[in-house]
Amino acid sequence: MEKSIALMAGQLNVKFIEVLDRYPCNEDLECKYVYTRTAKVQDGDRIAIFKTGWKSLRNYLLFEWAMHSTPAGLNSVIFCKYDLPSTPNDTDDLYQFCYISGENVVQGISTPFQIYSAESKYTVNLTDSLKNEQQTSHLKHLLSLKDKEILRLKEENAMLKESLKAIVDQRKFQRSKNYDDEITELKEVTKMLKDTVLAQQQELNSLKLEISRDRAEHKNLMLEKIIAEKKFEGVNEKKPSGVKRLNLDFDLGSLKPLPPFPFDSP
Repeated sequence: MEKSIALMAGQLNVKFIEVLDRYPCNEDLECKYVYTRTAKVQDGDRIAIFKTGWKSLRNYLLFEWAMHSTPAGLNSVIFCKYDLPSTPNDTDDLYQFCYISGENVVQGISTPFQIYSAESKYTVNLTDSLKNEQQTSHLKHLLSLKDKEILRLKEENAMLKESLKAIVDQRKFQRSKNYDDEITELKEVTKMLKDTVLAQQQELNSLKLEISRDRAEHKNLMLEKIIAEKKFEGVNEKKPSGVKRLNLDFDLGSLKPLPPFPFDSP
């Protein structure tokens, strides 16, 4: 998809710094940049090299993925010397860096610069010591970035371990608490059942005792009745013959006995 490159300066969220006028094509090229406060870093952000006068994002020569560091700090990417365009010394071709977001929106444009070959007269003045110093500085910068990334990963790993340990401990505590609650509830139910059985047993014993007392009282009443009948018969025998005797002779066995208590053992 073709993208318009007519952007207002206030819309740019990335600023390229320390851009040189010329870069040798036989050395790695370092591109430095910073984010503005309104910049939003996202996946797919990249820095590309275009030849000035480009009309479409498809006209890029090469690109590198942007480093996702803190927006407030200095950032950089390295373009390998083997990927840089080899420009003859007698040409005036100009190039520029462009920061392109993951949504294919231009967020920053650098000032133009040249890329010249190693045989150019501008490289004759470079001494070996200066080259070594630049390479050493570049390596130190790369090592610093790697160390920061390793430190960040270690911190994230430690945080993840602590979070996992907290989750496991919480689950163990909750599981133990649930077991304790279940055991307490079972003990309470068992005690309630025991109390109920004991109360029923006491009530049953009371009923048995009451029935035994009723039986003994019934026997005593029957005995008193028999004695009273005997005495009454003796009185009737002493009365004159003209007095009609009451017929009190009856069979005590005709009386119905009390039914046995269902819980009473024989």
